[in-house]
Amino acid sequence: MKVSIITPFYKGNNYIEAYQDNMLSNIEHLSEDDEMEVIIVNDSPWEAVALRGSVVANPAFKVVKNRENSGIHLSRIHGLMQATGDYVIFLDQDDRLKDDAVCCFIEEAKRLIAKDPGKNQLCYKVIVANALLEQKDWKSLWYRTNYHKSVVSNLETYLSVGTQIISPGQCLIPKCLIPDFWLEHIITKNGADDYFLWLLLLEQGIGFSYLDKPLYVHAYTEKNLSADTSVTDESCYEFIEMLRGHEDIMPAKDLDRLYEMLYFKNLFRQAGKMQKLRLAFKNLKILLPNLVFKIKTKTGYGFNR
Repeated sequence: MKVSIITPFYKGNNYIEAYQDNMLSNIEHLSEDDEMEVIIVNDSPWEAVALRGSVVANPAFKVVKNRENSGIHLSRIHGLMQATGDYVIFLDQDDRLKDDAVCCFIEEAKRLIAKDPGKNQLCYKVIVANALLEQKDWKSLWYRTNYHKSVVSNLETYLSVGTQIISPGQCLIPKCLIPDFWLEHIITKNGADDYFLWLLLLEQGIGFSYLDKPLYVHAYTEKNLSADTSVTDESCYEFIEMLRGHEDIMPAKDLDRLYEMLYFKNLFRQAGKMQKLRLAFKNLKILLPNLVFKIKTKTGYGFNR
């Protein structure tokens, strides 16, 4: 099997030393029968990607240069166009994989293929691994309860609560399953192209298989979380409008639910205590599933994210 790691690079030379070491470690853990390629998409084309000489000479590494700053979604697609792997992992420049993550993903894909002898060439599911979430003063697994693990592929949860995947870096995606709609409708506002992808896959009935190993690390960076959420919301609104009128791709009722949930949460985040109470009682159909989710997943991010 061959896996393509695709990473958009934007002013990322502060991260590149750790990134290339991480990729080399994963290559070293592969069996002789498996392959891995690393595709770095330079989305800040005015500066070069500062790879070490030995890495530049390594045929497993490839740098793709955008003509101009194009954003995360289009950069991922540019990388995908160069990918020769059976599977892809979309990894961010400041995050990392465990040293044997790709090997573990491949082993899981082979295990799933063996369970389905009718499809013995490829695993036709997205494999979602657990993730380690790093914050300034603490670390935690992302999926901490069996309930949370059980909703990884539940479309209802993605519409009523939000995306259940921190990053596509924790996912092994069969390249052939990536929808044409995602490839042809480019989000210009960074933040939600992965949410867009998960919704398209789930609406098509593509299965997600949970792998109970923390193979991905979401690194801590000094960012304003509320500002990040606002940016991500704008990115979501952009793909919602793209999907309007495409009932065969995503029904209007699902788009309406998604929009209402995002809009309510945005208002809730900005409201004072009394306003929060009024909003909650006026929107019980949105509030209650989120409260249940927060309790069952034991996460502080279950309602506001």
